[in-house]
Amino acid sequence: MRATLQLLVAATHLLVATRAHYLNAWAVRIRGGRQVADQLAYELGYANVGPVVWAEQQMVRPREKRGLAQDWETLRFNDPLWSHQWYIHDTRSSPELPELDHRVTKVWDMGFTGRGIVVTVMDDGLEWNHTDLTQNYAPEASYDFNDDDRDPFPRYDPQDLNNHGTRCAGEIAMTANNRNCGVGVAYEARIGGAHIGITRVTSYVASSLANVTGIRMLDGDVVDAVESTSLAFNVEAIDVFSASWGPSDDGRTVDGPKRLASEALERGVTRGRGGRGSVYVWASGNGGAKGDNCNCDGYAGSPYTLSVSGASQRGRFPYYGEKCASTMAAAYSSGAYTDQKVSTSDLHDSCTTQHTGTSASAPLAAGIVALVLQANPDLGWRDVQHLVAWTSDFAPLSSNRGWKRNAAGLLYNSRFGFGLMDAHAMVQAALNWTNVGRREQCRLEPSALLPRRLASHQQLQLAFDASLCPLAALEHVQVHLDLQYSQRGALDAYLRSPAGTESVLLYRRAKDTTGQGFRNWTFLTVHLWGEDPRGLWVLVIRDKPAYQVMNDGRRRYDDEQLAHDVIDTVPEYEEEEEAHRAAVIQRSRLQQVLLGENLIAPN
Repeated sequence: MRATLQLLVAATHLLVATRAHYLNAWAVRIRGGRQVADQLAYELGYANVGPVVWAEQQMVRPREKRGLAQDWETLRFNDPLWSHQWYIHDTRSSPELPELDHRVTKVWDMGFTGRGIVVTVMDDGLEWNHTDLTQNYAPEASYDFNDDDRDPFPRYDPQDLNNHGTRCAGEIAMTANNRNCGVGVAYEARIGGAHIGITRVTSYVASSLANVTGIRMLDGDVVDAVESTSLAFNVEAIDVFSASWGPSDDGRTVDGPKRLASEALERGVTRGRGGRGSVYVWASGNGGAKGDNCNCDGYAGSPYTLSVSGASQRGRFPYYGEKCASTMAAAYSSGAYTDQKVSTSDLHDSCTTQHTGTSASAPLAAGIVALVLQANPDLGWRDVQHLVAWTSDFAPLSSNRGWKRNAAGLLYNSRFGFGLMDAHAMVQAALNWTNVGRREQCRLEPSALLPRRLASHQQLQLAFDASLCPLAALEHVQVHLDLQYSQRGALDAYLRSPAGTESVLLYRRAKDTTGQGFRNWTFLTVHLWGEDPRGLWVLVIRDKPAYQVMNDGRRRYDDEQLAHDVIDTVPEYEEEEEAHRAAVIQRSRLQQVLLGENLIAPN
């Protein structure tokens, strides 16, 4: 009889497995049978696990659990807030959960970190000596338009009111692996600051620039001259401007760039970056809780800006978000009380996990654009907008209502534009992108004579014939309007393209009770991107109350509002196409039963 002894050595230290690590177990042949083998093992302090009929050298084999692979994503940086930056890398605990991040790490893996791309933060200053910013700070690319000097350092006050620019800049270019705060989206970018305000205004052109710069402009009186100088600051060298500010989000303001600022924006996209155009990334606004509409903000509503809204950690539309047709895409930010916020640098060489609002969304988008431009520096400003339109992701935000598909096949939503910005998809597309051709315009006048009168609680319909329009595919559609009305906030408006796509240009704003109307105001929609413009366009402007208050205090909704409510509560299907078809069927039934004619505006 043969007995085989497998001797197991009890290790008293930890063993670090390598790719070909051998175990502390072996097989040995002992003559004399089981009793002899047991006695020998006992005397040597080993254990006999019994006879075996076959033996093979055993080595450690790498095996992974079939859950979410927790690889080096979690441990790649030693920065303390890296684990809080859920919007940059995948932090899911299960692959069954939706992937809620901008897929930035996949771009880093391709070798793109924003190096060589200049991003300017126009804000209230930049704490350039911050531990997480000073390595990337570019003093030659910074300016203070409040105090008219080259130092954009913020003014300290007891409330730390001027922390905004430092927070926004950190999102873009915090240094990686320095054991401080977090990691910027374009973490190898250098950073500068610009402080905007007014004492006197002087232009300054930096001799050389790195990746990210800043302008101090908001800590003081802001006038058209200050804005224009900031927007036109060194556009030859600056690739991306990031702006997380605008007119008041009070639900009643209608304001935008004046003559000088408008000319500066146009100059930036025509002369910036050697004629390719600087990219202006703009926060869409935080006035949702007050019923504001970002198409009443002429900065977010400019075709020269890339307007960005927010989305919560759970992919929901935040309470502060504004709906409008000019928003191109969404980036993550704060949401409900239980949702995480954005982590970044803060004043006094500190860090924060509490950056919020679309102020936090725009810098993330600007950082993504920096990665894209590093991948393909030849992109023009319109190419960047095309990439946003065609690559933004609907899926992470699909649980929100309001998604529609235009005639070019693009999904759009007044809350999120074309979806969540996907850094990886944008970079992949940019590497193989063919630049768009020359920008052309087609101007149309309404077929009916103006002026026209709009009565209270009625609607006005204007038709535009674009049969002879030479454009092949649409990008931006603007509606220039000069309208006087007794209560501006009672109006809403939508535009219907020749293909039947409807885009809401204006939602009712309950707080806007002014009688000033819209004086030479321009509305913008990007919802019709890629469509054929030829055919009949219809603009509808309406004053219809959402409901009537009855004698007993109850609200009586009109048929159209009821139809709106039902359409907005169509069940959320897994496939957007099914939901879209169901909404169309439901809309048709409501028209037949309730209205008898098509008076239902899009939601």
